[in-house]
Amino acid sequence: KRDEKNRGVYMSLATIHESQMKSILQHANIEDGYQPTMTLIEQISAEKGGASLIAAAFLIEGQLTRAKMAYLEYLGFAFQLLDDLQDFHEDMKNNHRTIFTQTFLDGKTLDEPTGRLIQYCYSSPAFKIFPDDQHTISDSKNQYTLAHYVRISMMMFAIILILEAASQLKKYYSKQFYQDLSTLSPIPFDQLKTISVEEKIWAIVQNQWF
Repeated sequence: KRDEKNRGVYMSLATIHESQMKSILQHANIEDGYQPTMTLIEQISAEKGGASLIAAAFLIEGQLTRAKMAYLEYLGFAFQLLDDLQDFHEDMKNNHRTIFTQTFLDGKTLDEPTGRLIQYCYSSPAFKIFPDDQHTISDSKNQYTLAHYVRISMMMFAIILILEAASQLKKYYSKQFYQDLSTLSPIPFDQLKTISVEEKIWAIVQNQWF
């Protein structure tokens, strides 16, 4: 029975299903000339990313405040765009339109959407403080919890993954932008594009948890 306690879980899972169905609209059809608009692509990407994180949080915590749901929607959009950047070649091959593939097909470099994604990850909503965090206080002066620092670390890791994905897409960026990213990256691009950061981290997690 769908009681009120689990209502959020059911609704978030239903939203995931709905957004996955909508993602079909991101596929361009050469035969009939269908091309999704950038507005539609952005909308579906935001819904899909946010729904996934909210559903996971409901399953873990059971209940979520509106503030945390808004935060997860914000974060989910960033992670969805990161995934789209990582899957750029595959999406191009499959005629799947994302912000990145559509930008390239519009005759532009990936400079702007990549720069905006990095900026998005550094914007204030990504570092929101939640007074209801039920975790150990890490800093008695500012009352920051360990959970808050973990969230900050997560965003910093997302930046590394963005840089890793960008390092493998050199020809899709302007020479200056790619050089700037490479210079600012904490790990040289020559190394970053070959070390598979995400795969190594996931291997460690699997080894520790499973």
